[in-house]
Amino acid sequence: GSSVEANRLRFDFSHPKAVTAEELTKIENFVNAAISENIEAKTEIMDVEEAKNSGAIALFGEKYADKVRVLSFGEVSKELCGGTHVGNLSQIGAFFITKEGGVSAGVRRIEAVCSKAALNLAKAWRGEIEELKTELKSAEPMNAVKKLKAEIKSLKDKTKQAKDAHALAVVNVNETKLCVAVLDGGDIKATIDEFKNENEKAAILLVQVNEEGKIALAAGVKNAALKAGEWVKFTAQILGGNGGGKDDFATAGGKNVLAIEDAIRQALEFAKTRLEK
Repeated sequence: GSSVEANRLRFDFSHPKAVTAEELTKIENFVNAAISENIEAKTEIMDVEEAKNSGAIALFGEKYADKVRVLSFGEVSKELCGGTHVGNLSQIGAFFITKEGGVSAGVRRIEAVCSKAALNLAKAWRGEIEELKTELKSAEPMNAVKKLKAEIKSLKDKTKQAKDAHALAVVNVNETKLCVAVLDGGDIKATIDEFKNENEKAAILLVQVNEEGKIALAAGVKNAALKAGEWVKFTAQILGGNGGGKDDFATAGGKNVLAIEDAIRQALEFAKTRLEK
């Protein structure tokens, strides 16, 4: 359950979902702003109904005597409480939320530190930041982290392209690895380059259709008796388009999506005829 100590607290409350990072920041800012206002504690003894009518918060289900102690800190807080508190909010020093999580259905918990514990936490954070600067060899660790994330994404993309290249149907024609296929996703040129890098003799033609229904095709040839430019041009014409390029790499476009199956079949035969010579 909830707990209040000199330098830390644990607070359970009813809430239907997790508190967002933005909401946690707002809570921290609100508490620290109140601390900075240097507000004195004020205690009054009142009739219980008078206290409730004045806006003092009472615990649900709690039984109170006719006379109650009302504790308030300016307009920030006012509640029925018989506990021990700081004489001034500034004595709290600082407030940091360290954890937020679920306790049970509809109940969330916030854990936080203040005073010396908050200072020690800030020192620990600073130490971690300095360590990050050293490890990342950067005075701006966040920029370095963003760069690392971009590099990781690039590596993942390359890994996917490699898997795509491996997954394509390949036939062996006169010691040349031949592939003609539709590429569902990924970078068409990167997939072709990966295929060529993995095979000593390679010939690959890929067709890709974008969301607008436009056709892109490209071919790559390595150490094989086939010219990529001629191969792509032949296939593009079946698809109602045109294109060309170099002997080792060529690109083209097409319009007729319905002709893709026939284009794949004819492109494969075109390549086999030349590779078998």
